[in-house]
Amino acid sequence: MNKEIRKFLNDHLSVVDFQYDPIKKGGSDRNFYRVRLPHGPTFIFMQYGADVEENAYWAEINRFMTEIGIPVPVIIAYDYRQRFLLLEDLGDIDLYSLRTLPWYKRRHYYLRALSEIHRLHRIPPADLPAHLKLTKGYDRSLYVWEHNYFKENFVEAVCTLDLSDSLMRGWAEESDGLIGRLQKNQPCLIHRDFQSQNIMIKNDRPVFIDFQGMRLGNLFYDLGSLICDPYVMFSHDERNELISFYYRIMEPNYSLDQFTDHFWEGAAQRLMQALGAYGFLGLKKNKPDFLTHIPTGIKNLVTATSNAETLPVLNELARNCMNKLSSKPI
Repeated sequence: MNKEIRKFLNDHLSVVDFQYDPIKKGGSDRNFYRVRLPHGPTFIFMQYGADVEENAYWAEINRFMTEIGIPVPVIIAYDYRQRFLLLEDLGDIDLYSLRTLPWYKRRHYYLRALSEIHRLHRIPPADLPAHLKLTKGYDRSLYVWEHNYFKENFVEAVCTLDLSDSLMRGWAEESDGLIGRLQKNQPCLIHRDFQSQNIMIKNDRPVFIDFQGMRLGNLFYDLGSLICDPYVMFSHDERNELISFYYRIMEPNYSLDQFTDHFWEGAAQRLMQALGAYGFLGLKKNKPDFLTHIPTGIKNLVTATSNAETLPVLNELARNCMNKLSSKPI
């Protein structure tokens, strides 16, 4: 820990003597430390890099979410020039750490998390504060980028599949249709990485973190992130319960069957992005832990595309990837 960080902590904690432990989590260019005082509470120190522009949006998004009553970490001190943040310590319990508990013990956390994210989804974009900086929202080019990211970093780099010209033509046509349908849904604010490791549990309540990538997009991307999370196993009935719950609180003017169709398409889009990220981080960024989540991720993509009747080519591709990976170590 360098002298600038020490001075920042000394100034804001009013102590000279403290201990700190690095926290290794996630795939971003941010550094986290748990700061321990000799007698008293613990805190989280975050330092973010300048390479990823959205990292600089975290503090303002945090304040915005605090203002509208969505649970996020309390900011204790912030130095935007040095890119330092001192935050409350939410502890070590997140939805991922609870994944082995029986469903009846986890269920209410998922329902509360969906209730909270719904409050974000229902905010009209026109009502957003003018000063709130967000990453550029989802448009056709970003969806196409995610498809290419999936193809290059997962299908080719991880699965080492050679795609035939006919399959590529079919996938291009199918992907174009998927993007068109995703864009027909009314854009809303989305977390964009709404998965179990980004939902902490404190005082029996979910608290959201890692929301710096928030932007306007499709709410089913968030729902797919959580309910088809490759980090956590769900049964068919558990998934259906969560889908039906969000449908009830959203009260859309269309049927649950239509809502479920939208869900599976949004989940397929999110899973392509996630699998691409696992390949990129695992192979190109030398973070092999991300590769361990690929088997569940590709299984979930097969499930999503099997339920989404509009994605037969992607389903074939996902099954080919799953078969290839079953015959060779990652």
